[in-house]
Amino acid sequence: MGRPKESLPIGDTTMLGWQCRTLISCTEVVVTVGRDPSQALPEIPAVVDVTSDEIPGEGPLAAIAAGLRRLRDKHGFGDRDAAMTVGCDQPLLTAATVRWLSEQIGDADVLMPQANNKLQPLTAIYRIAALEPALKLLAQGSRRPRELAAVAKSRVLTEAELRNHDPELRFLRNLNNPADYEAVRRELEP
Repeated sequence: MGRPKESLPIGDTTMLGWQCRTLISCTEVVVTVGRDPSQALPEIPAVVDVTSDEIPGEGPLAAIAAGLRRLRDKHGFGDRDAAMTVGCDQPLLTAATVRWLSEQIGDADVLMPQANNKLQPLTAIYRIAALEPALKLLAQGSRRPRELAAVAKSRVLTEAELRNHDPELRFLRNLNNPADYEAVRRELEP
């Protein structure tokens, strides 16, 4: 994109601000995980808890672990409590989809959508119990959050299940280039 995605304007806020608002509307606690403590984040609602990767530069699995640990240690979440993960570059996620996904987890520790024959670990739900398997993967040198689906008690949502909820899979759409960003930005303008 040529600049940090989290600071890109969308609607009357930024991409990160947009995601925070969506999650605030349908979850108990919102935690934003930055790459490292020095990362400058755009303005976000004051109720959002900000932390950073415990292992800077190690990617999304480390960020998921940092977020789960923060929920457990600071907010008192127990092993059966769950958290939604989402990238700041997915502004088409809705509160209705977050609620629908949370209803699908059942007794699993990880709920991971699968679309286009690929697991979608950055738009998934993880119970706090998934922290220990995540930490073990990190200790073994793994950095891929998709691997959590293989080592934790997981439920994979099939593309057919996803399309029953969202026929176009809009909630999984992430913005990786300027054309995608401009199209969605125009769509979401007030």
